[in-house]
Amino acid sequence: MFRYFTLTILAVIFSITATYSQDTASVYFKVGSHKLSDWSQKVLQKTFADLDYTDLEHIAFIGYSDSTGKIDSNQKLSERRAKAVLKFSERFMESKIPTDIQSKGEIPRIVDSLSRRVDVVFHYRSSDDWDQNQNKDTLVIVPKDPRCFFIDEHIEAFGHVTVRTHKKKQVVYLELLNEKEFSQRKYYYVKNPSKSTAVAQRVNFKLETTGMLWWREKRLTATIPLDSYKQYGLFYLEEPPCNGCKEQLFKKDTVVFTKTAILNDYFIMSVTQFKSKFFRPNVVKVRAPKEYILEGTSYYAVKDYGYEIKNEQLEWKEKRGKKKEDYLFSEIHMKGVRMASIARPQRMSYCPDKNTWPDRTGGGYYSWGCGNYGGRLSFPGSMTFLAGIHAFYHNDTVTAFVSVGLGYELGRNELALNIGLNHHPGLYYSAHYHVNFLDFTTMTNRMLDPWQKLNNSQFTTRIKGYVGPEFRSSYNQKYRSFSELNLHLGFSVAWQNGLNYYVQGGIARDLSGRINNGFYPYIQAGLRFMIKL
Repeated sequence: MFRYFTLTILAVIFSITATYSQDTASVYFKVGSHKLSDWSQKVLQKTFADLDYTDLEHIAFIGYSDSTGKIDSNQKLSERRAKAVLKFSERFMESKIPTDIQSKGEIPRIVDSLSRRVDVVFHYRSSDDWDQNQNKDTLVIVPKDPRCFFIDEHIEAFGHVTVRTHKKKQVVYLELLNEKEFSQRKYYYVKNPSKSTAVAQRVNFKLETTGMLWWREKRLTATIPLDSYKQYGLFYLEEPPCNGCKEQLFKKDTVVFTKTAILNDYFIMSVTQFKSKFFRPNVVKVRAPKEYILEGTSYYAVKDYGYEIKNEQLEWKEKRGKKKEDYLFSEIHMKGVRMASIARPQRMSYCPDKNTWPDRTGGGYYSWGCGNYGGRLSFPGSMTFLAGIHAFYHNDTVTAFVSVGLGYELGRNELALNIGLNHHPGLYYSAHYHVNFLDFTTMTNRMLDPWQKLNNSQFTTRIKGYVGPEFRSSYNQKYRSFSELNLHLGFSVAWQNGLNYYVQGGIARDLSGRINNGFYPYIQAGLRFMIKL
């Protein structure tokens, strides 16, 4: 009895000294079993969901058993339990943290049910190491400091902020896209924002793998005091003269961020997936990781119609089912939209003395196009250079020709002029007017996985149904020339690379009367290359 009591006291003392800079979670097993119960699975899932990865060095899985049975068997049983817990926990780990397995075997029989367990021990850097790291790369900001201090307005747009607790203090855990601008530039935060002389600490970014599933990527991470980040964010220094708005960081109780605007969230767009369906071409379905959608924040689809920009609030929904519990869904209606992006309200710094406020809403980086094919010119509509190979059937005759031309499109109306040579050979020219009664653009989808990341997604296929008249004429000394007018119905498919396939047909009549005096059927098909001007 005294032996067990002594060992218990030693175990308690060891746990107190060893848990300095570490946390422990435990799960328990039935007699002789290494199978996780449903309750233990929930405990592990909750533990890793709430895990603070700040300064986490490694995780140890330590297995134990009671004293029932042989010592060797219990040693192996404790190892199997530790391995089972590690295997189950790996699916919930946000980043690749070093792990190790320890099998302790039997422990003194105080309460058998408490002996049959696995301790998951999270080892963190010691507080001395953390404080020592924080004291590196500091600088002092004094009044009338000649250097240029610029608040970086892109941090929130290209990053994700999570508030965590570190040693009873609230800190910001920042994940940034691994862009050169962030990895090569020296960033600082203010350590004592309320004092007249500010001390700044350089931010030590780490390149870590964060996220799960398709959003698991290497990102820049850093930990910053919450009060400092809320008041100043991150800033960088440049030598005078200051080209822009210099912040007076040394002023007492200065609040730098005084404006909020709906700006593109490039971080969210980098982890969001999209898909569209052929029979719902004007609706794009999106899904985003739940861990990166800020609770209580409104998100918007910024739609560029060419002549105006509108913000449509996104409604995130959660689907039931174990496989879909980690992300949220929304829909964006794309009818008539040229470009679209996802945005949210973000804070910004500006120059009060210059009375300037930047107008930056939507569009640009990580946006996708839909709707009109081709670009915008200084006048309404778009103009396109055309070159193609065609063949048509009329009056029991098949004629092939090549042509070049110009096309002009405004809304649903399209006009084109072409000139070329037919196979006889002879001169050929035509003009047509189309009204597009069907016009939509679809996204290229992979066969096995229709979901695509935004930066790999393109609305590459434009499908049109049209109707309209066409005048065509051909001149050849050895072959019967004609001047034909037809009314036709057509269908075309155009890809992003400019290749366009079409087929059309209707009824025609030779106005010159050289090939036929009545009406006759007309069918044409061809390939065209369309180059935006």
